[in-house]
Amino acid sequence: MSHSKEHFYKQEIDFDQEHDFDGLISNKWNFRKERVGRDDVIAMWVADMDFETSPAIQKAIVKRAKRGIYGYAAVTEEYTNAVIGWFQKRHQWTIAPESIKQTPGVITAIHLGIQALSELNDFILIQTPVYHPFFRVIKQTKRQVLENPFIRTEKGYEIDFEDFKQKIIEYKPKVFILCNPHNPIGKVYRKEELIKLGEICLQYDVKMIVDEIHCDLVYSAAKHIPFGTLGDAFARNAIICTAPSKSFNLAGIRNSNIIIPDEELRAKFQAVYDFVGIPKPSLFPLVATQAAYEKGEEWFDQVIAYIQQNRDYAIERIEKNLSKLKVNHPEGTYFLWVDFSDYGLTKEELEKFLIDKAGVWFNQGYIFGSQGIGFVRINIACPRKTLKRALKQLEDALNELK
Repeated sequence: MSHSKEHFYKQEIDFDQEHDFDGLISNKWNFRKERVGRDDVIAMWVADMDFETSPAIQKAIVKRAKRGIYGYAAVTEEYTNAVIGWFQKRHQWTIAPESIKQTPGVITAIHLGIQALSELNDFILIQTPVYHPFFRVIKQTKRQVLENPFIRTEKGYEIDFEDFKQKIIEYKPKVFILCNPHNPIGKVYRKEELIKLGEICLQYDVKMIVDEIHCDLVYSAAKHIPFGTLGDAFARNAIICTAPSKSFNLAGIRNSNIIIPDEELRAKFQAVYDFVGIPKPSLFPLVATQAAYEKGEEWFDQVIAYIQQNRDYAIERIEKNLSKLKVNHPEGTYFLWVDFSDYGLTKEELEKFLIDKAGVWFNQGYIFGSQGIGFVRINIACPRKTLKRALKQLEDALNELK
C-alpha cells in the first residue's frame, strides 16, 4: 500500500458505514418505488459503490468548486501524466500521451469505435453472457450481434476458441469487443488467452475494442494483463477503454480515457467523435480523475481489500446456507454471478420473487444474453451490514419457497 506525504490522505476509511442516500439523486437508491414498485428493497444492481470516494478526490473537487469560475476546461500535462503514471505503476503499461482520448464514458467510446471500424449491417463479435449495453450499442449502430458463448465448467468459464475462430471465418465480423475483467462473470483473462484471441483477430483482420474499465478491481489471486502490453501489433489493432469510474466510485462524474496507439485508428475514431458532436472534456471530470490517479491509491487499496472480504464472506455464506445456488468465484469486478436455475423458476418468476419476497434488487441475468437466464448479478461493493441483511432476506425467502 502506498502512503501519501499528506496526513489527510492516510486516514482509515470506514467502509462499514451505511450512508443516507436521501436527496442524492442516486440512480440505484432514490428511484426504487418508481422502478420496482417498492421503496424498501435493498439495491444491489447498478455498477457503482455505496462508499464515499477517496478524501483526496473530495478535497480536490471542493477546492476547485470554491473558486466559483466554471468556464471551459482543457486537458493539462499534469492530467495526462497522472493517467500515464497510474497505469505505469499499477499495471506496468507505458502509455504514449498522444494516444489518450477522453470520452464521457466507455459505452460512448464503444459507440464511436464501432462506427469508426465497421459499416452498417456488419457483424460485431462479443463473448456471452456479457455486459448488456454491448447488445444495445450494436443494435443502435445498426450492426448485427455475433455471439461466442463461454463454456461453463465447474471451475468457471472458459473461452470456446474453436467457436470463436469459426464464427470469424463464417460471418467475417469487423470488430470484436473484449471485456476484461469480464462483466458479469468476473473472469480475469490469462495472458495466453489474450494472445490467442489477439492472434486470431490479426489473422482475419478483425479490429478489437477492449473494455478494461474494471482493470484495477482484481483480487489478490489474479493479475490483470492490459491488452496494450502484449506487443505493438496487438496494441495497434485495438481501441482500449479505461476509466476511473469503477475504481474510485466516480461513475456520475463521467470521464473515460481511451487509449488508441495506432494513428490511423485514432484518426478514424476522432472523425466520428467530431461528426457526432461529443463535447470537449468537462471541468470536474478532469479534476476528479487527476486527483484519483495522483492521490487516491491508498483509498483504492483499502476499498479493494474490503470488497474482497465481502466476496469471500458472501460466497462462503451462500455455499453453506443456500446449497442449491451456484455462485461463480470472481477473480475481478465487484459482482457475484449466481445461478438460481435449480429452483425451477422462469426468468419472470425469479425477478418477481427477488423483489416481492426477498426484498432485494439484483440485475437479472437474462439482460446479459440468453446464457444468463436463471442467473443474477449481485453488486457487493457495499457495507458489510448491507450485504449481510440482503443475504439474510434472500435465505429467508428461499427457505419459504422450499
